[in-house]
Amino acid sequence: GSEGKYKAEGFVAVRLMGERDGGNGYYDNFVDRVLFPIRDARSHPVAFGGRILPDTKQRTDAKYWNSPDSQFFSKSNLLYAYDIARESIRRSETAIVVEGYTDCITLHQHGIGNAVATLGTALTDSHVGLLKRIAHRVVLLYDGDEAGKRATERALSMFLAQKLDLRVLTLPEGMDPADFIAERGADEDRKSTRLNSSHVVNSYAVFCLKKKKTTSR
Repeated sequence: GSEGKYKAEGFVAVRLMGERDGGNGYYDNFVDRVLFPIRDARSHPVAFGGRILPDTKQRTDAKYWNSPDSQFFSKSNLLYAYDIARESIRRSETAIVVEGYTDCITLHQHGIGNAVATLGTALTDSHVGLLKRIAHRVVLLYDGDEAGKRATERALSMFLAQKLDLRVLTLPEGMDPADFIAERGADEDRKSTRLNSSHVVNSYAVFCLKKKKTTSR
């Protein structure tokens, strides 16, 4: 077994544990979470991510939790699965962006190898710039809830500013990409992501502007 093999300081260094104030012991950074290794573009593990377990008794609104930023890891600059999706993105000239590790893994399991995920943060200009180097178009495939719609709105201006071909696939209310794949299959997802980009972006932008005008009255 591994008991006693590793020192607590090592777990603190890789951000799996934290040290309590005053040096009075340690705490687990990922209680009741399934752990996912996060790798950089060269496939080096640089951090960990944890998804909350459905039956947890922990009081938290954070569905996903990442290691804190370090000299090796910055969640604003990395995309989950970028290292293994890069070649598929280059070949297809298309990147599919989802919000969670499990959604990304589900897409890869169904043969959609050009999917990446943000790391518990909103899409940033750095993310967009990273994708622009190898992709001509990007498909945003976010959850169909209000949070997913807000994330799409925030990302819209960044893509338009960088003149990148953007497509928005809006899922039904309450459905995430993993649900969509399970219910309709990967072929349906591939068809959906080939929608006319100009129509999708312009329609979504008009929808956002109309909604803002309505709420401001």
